[in-house]
Amino acid sequence: MIKKLLFLFVVFSLSIMGCRVSAMPITSRPPERITTPPLDINWDDYTLFKECLVESEHHILDEMTGASIYHLDVQIPGDFKQVTGYEEVRYTNQEDVALDEVYFRLYANISGGESVVSNVQVDGQEVTPDYLVEDSVLRVPLAAPLMPGESVVISMDFTVTIPREMGGNYGLFGYFDNVLVLDEAYPVIAVYDDEGWNIELPPHAGDVTHLDASFYLVRVTAPETYVVIASGVEVGHEYESDRQILTFASGPSRDFYIASSDRYAVNSQVMGETTINSYAFPEHSEGGSLALERAVAALVTYNQRFGPYPYTELDVVATPMQALGMEYSGLIAISLNLYDPAGMVSGLPALIIQESTVAHEVAHQWFYNTVGNDQVDEPWVDEAVVQYVTGLYYVDVQGVSAAGSYRASWSQRLERVDDPDIPIGLPVGEYEGAEYGAIVYGRGPLFVTALAEEIGQDTFDSFMRRYYETYKWDIASGEGFKQLAEAECDCDLTPLFEKWVYPE
Repeated sequence: MIKKLLFLFVVFSLSIMGCRVSAMPITSRPPERITTPPLDINWDDYTLFKECLVESEHHILDEMTGASIYHLDVQIPGDFKQVTGYEEVRYTNQEDVALDEVYFRLYANISGGESVVSNVQVDGQEVTPDYLVEDSVLRVPLAAPLMPGESVVISMDFTVTIPREMGGNYGLFGYFDNVLVLDEAYPVIAVYDDEGWNIELPPHAGDVTHLDASFYLVRVTAPETYVVIASGVEVGHEYESDRQILTFASGPSRDFYIASSDRYAVNSQVMGETTINSYAFPEHSEGGSLALERAVAALVTYNQRFGPYPYTELDVVATPMQALGMEYSGLIAISLNLYDPAGMVSGLPALIIQESTVAHEVAHQWFYNTVGNDQVDEPWVDEAVVQYVTGLYYVDVQGVSAAGSYRASWSQRLERVDDPDIPIGLPVGEYEGAEYGAIVYGRGPLFVTALAEEIGQDTFDSFMRRYYETYKWDIASGEGFKQLAEAECDCDLTPLFEKWVYPE
């Protein structure tokens, strides 16, 4: 993810080129339920999700019946001060041990907002949750152990106060410049992995989310004059007085994101079964058209190299943020600063910087969304791979010379740290100062390049396609990446990984 503001500054200084889809501890509960359940649809009815998947991906609906399913009802008021909602989620224990509780992440509480949860129920029975990890985690106790393969339905009301000043997580959550951006504004179930429930407090640098692929049916009520953009596809739209009620279906998805403004204009292009939409302010129509063109080009090259983009829609949205870009499921957000034809960013024209940002974020649809990973503990599996993949975009779209200029920036980044041999395989929190950006975004793609040279480009290309198919809708790890590469090349890559990846 390009959530680090400085990440692309160096990248672009060396460049010569230029499915739609929604914390403070509890002190008291609202006197009544905030909203009503969003959709009267059977949990096992996956019909609506077919609309957000290309036909070749429909089979996964029969293969992911154990994935969590969220039903959300989100109310967006005209003053954009608070978002209220009701959530029901069916959670299935897909682990090999019984579970006594389920943990939810409340990311709003570490992103500048305040999330208050109430009326928590498990299978219709009220329970008392606990708040942990600076109120960013909600522990929901279960009356009886949930055995492997068993399911429960957990419901709750939530109210989220929307910040007006950019806070944590690079200003991706709040109401700024007449745009509402809801990054992880709802309670979302944490990942259960080999260490148990993954509920650590994310560091200030890097990406904060680590989520399983799930399904979402979301009803959004918002002012009638606002354009509402969200993960997935719109499957319903009606009006009531001066309000509009939109329903979205998204999944499998790592997250559910909403952006809304009354200033958006849209350009669209159809490529096969997928519609690409580019949302920007009218005065930035040139930037919006370029963002659309670049997203389409990225889809073409990544489809050919790794496998088909799974969704029937991809949205590219201009939003305010402290970073240059951010990816979500079926949607990428690009900084407003990169749409101004007269704008300059880090000494270069904004529209030139926009290209690498769009190419990078689109690549995350393959490696972050479809192939998940732990971005807090193993950021290189996410960012180093996508940095390398963005270089492939330049090879295919701009040519070898332009790709060389882009790739040269990786070495340049290492000049920002005294020790260029710091392992790329550290958790985000173990890097200090400029080390995270320099090592993960600079040394990381250099390692992937070294890997491709070690096993041969043709073998590496075959490995990447296999990696994508093997971990589709699952969560990959650095060790899994290594083992699959070794299987593809029939060789021992331990010395290479010890040199680049693993700490001593």
